This record gives sequence, C-alpha cells and structure tokens, in this order.
Amino acid sequence: MSTSLIKSLTSKFYFNKFGLILSKYGYKVKKNDILAGVIVGIEPNYVLVDLGLKQICFLPLKELSINDISDPRDLLMINFIGEFLILNIIKNPRKIILSIKRVKSVYLWNRLRQLDFKNMTIYAKLEKFLPRGKKAIFNGLAFFVLNSNLPKYYLRRDNKNLFMPFQFLEIKDYFHIAHISSKIAIFKKVNKNLTLKSFYIGTVISISKFGIFVNILGIKCLLHISKISRKRKNLADLNSSYKTGDQLSLQIIYKDIKRGRVAVAL
Repeated sequence: MSTSLIKSLTSKFYFNKFGLILSKYGYKVKKNDILAGVIVGIEPNYVLVDLGLKQICFLPLKELSINDISDPRDLLMINFIGEFLILNIIKNPRKIILSIKRVKSVYLWNRLRQLDFKNMTIYAKLEKFLPRGKKAIFNGLAFFVLNSNLPKYYLRRDNKNLFMPFQFLEIKDYFHIAHISSKIAIFKKVNKNLTLKSFYIGTVISISKFGIFVNILGIKCLLHISKISRKRKNLADLNSSYKTGDQLSLQIIYKDIKRGRVAVAL
C-alpha cells in the first residue's frame, strides 16, 4: 500500500465513533469485521487505533502493507481515519489485533471474484522465494505458486520481478487463497501447436524407471516405458539406451488441457 493511497483515504470530516454505536446496541465485533477507526498513537512496532470500542486496538507493523516497511510513520500519521479489519481477538489479556493490508486484499479479492477466473490467464510478477515455491503479485494480491507449477527455468533464484502467465487452478473464498499455475497457462498457449497423432522432435530432459521426460515446444511430455518398445527385456535400464539431450521423433497420443499433461509415443 503506497503512501499516496494512505493519504487519499484520510477523511477531513469529524470521525463519528461508529464503534460506540455498535457498543450501545450490544453488537459484538468479530474476526474479519471491517470498521472505521482513527489512529491515536504510533510506536516503532505497532500503531494504536481507536475503533470506538472499550479498549484501544493494536495494528502490528507487518499488517500495514504487503510491502516491507521499517517505520509506520512512513505510511501513517496521528488522526488518520480509515478502515481496519479485525484480524484477531485475544481474550487474555484482552486485546484486539487489526490489519490495514487485509482490507485492501478483501476489496481486491471481491473484484477478482467478479471475473471469469476459471478461463482467465493473468500476468503476475514473481517477487519472492519461499519454501517450496514463490510469491507472485497480481493487481495488489499475493499468490503462492508451488515450484511444481513453474517451468524449470523460472526456479532459478536470479529470476525475480519477471511477469509470467498464470492460470487459476482453485480459489478458496473463505481463506482468500488461490492456487495458480504457470505451466498450465503456458501449455494452453502452446496447446494449439500440439496436435494429436502428429509427430514432433522432442529433447530428453530426464529419465526415470517408468519412462522418459522430453521437451516439445517448451512443454514437458511423458514418454512412458510401454510406448518405447514392445521388447521389454531391452528396457531394463533406460539410461543405457538414452541420455539427456537426445532428440527423438515422437507422436502426441494424449493431452490433458486442465492438468497440462501430454503423453507421447516413440
């Protein structure tokens, strides 16, 4: 969340203590509620916020923005008025934890849900390496991409701030989680050039006990051991007959567009 956005949300009108009205009528705030509030204090690691409730609420530094910041004063100021999401309600000791970045995420998420995401290809920026995957940013939303859903070339650590095509695999509304895949997005673009029963030259990229993986037009395809030769006795050790970099003439025999999988025969 940028500084300009924070300032644009600052109201010039008198804050009406909406939270006091909620308290008056016995409304109990709960997690994920979004309420208006005013900042009454700024500390090095958190911000104090008045929601008009009986106690002051805490806004941790990490909940200010999706970007890393070192000082909350870089984004906020005393008497700033805006919307805050209740992230957690701690009973003992009584404490309410807030978030600003989640408010923006909720609005962006609702906008995303209005789109035909199942058939949509987005271009997101690879931003950060995480265990087992990477973080990608699209329109202010952060998505986690498993390494298995990224082409091998893009797993290198020096490939940052690259825009890549992604396809949505699954969206979980309640948790605001989306699974996306670059492999499938790229596959869909190349798919029209891969025709069933047609022949292509494929390059061997790895060998396993059950077959050989080959690269055809940038797509990883499986050449199953049963599609190499009928003489199984000659295939006891594929590594003795094939090596990485070998080029083979192959026929496309199966395509699974939804899962981005292609099977070939020698």
